[in-house]
Amino acid sequence: MYAQLVASGRAPSLSLGALCSANPQSNSRQSHQQFASELGVSLFTDYGQLLRSGEVEAVVITTPHYQHPQMAIEALQFGINVLLEKPAGVYTKQVAELLRVADQRHDLTLAMMFNQRANPLYADLKQAIDAGTYGQLRHTIWQITHWWRPDAYYTSSPWRASWGGEGGGVLVNQAPHQLDLWQWLCGKVTRCFARVRFGYRRDIPVDDEVNALVEFTGGASGTFMTCTNDLVGTDRLELLFDRA
Repeated sequence: MYAQLVASGRAPSLSLGALCSANPQSNSRQSHQQFASELGVSLFTDYGQLLRSGEVEAVVITTPHYQHPQMAIEALQFGINVLLEKPAGVYTKQVAELLRVADQRHDLTLAMMFNQRANPLYADLKQAIDAGTYGQLRHTIWQITHWWRPDAYYTSSPWRASWGGEGGGVLVNQAPHQLDLWQWLCGKVTRCFARVRFGYRRDIPVDDEVNALVEFTGGASGTFMTCTNDLVGTDRLELLFDRA
């Protein structure tokens, strides 16, 4: 998707330097090779070779979740900027190491693909909050339950909803964008109490329903609810301020 976006000219400040795919499925490999040939760029099957090639100044990492921190670290160590798909990783320790390496490379950019921050609705809301238009935040509720997934979704691939594949469920796959927006708009979470249900309505080992109570910097409280078992579902964000 990203390669097509850049190649189409929709990101005028970027040019496609190379592709890298280690997908063992031959059909995917062949389609990637054809795509690379059509664009006149190299196709690598080894990530390290791509980093050493000198053909790219930045990479977009869209690999399985467990690979994200180490691949990003290696790119930064080669002096290459990184745009990383969510999540940053599965284990906190690995993400902390990634941030440590990034802090040492002030000449480079490490960014997460939280594209919802560019949504005009949230961007305008963020600007108004930062300007103090509504006063102090007192309480917020976000109910995001329109992630309904049937059993067939989870059985379509062994990677889905598994600790060894995705490394989690609704929190690591469906809801990260809302969690990012929530703390972006409301501030950092200082305390959290949550009830997380694993395989609650689906035959999966990971989380498929979460209810959380949090406290933000500044004292505001918040409630977050998400799941993948609500057939109708809703996406509702409420913010209560002193003046709005």
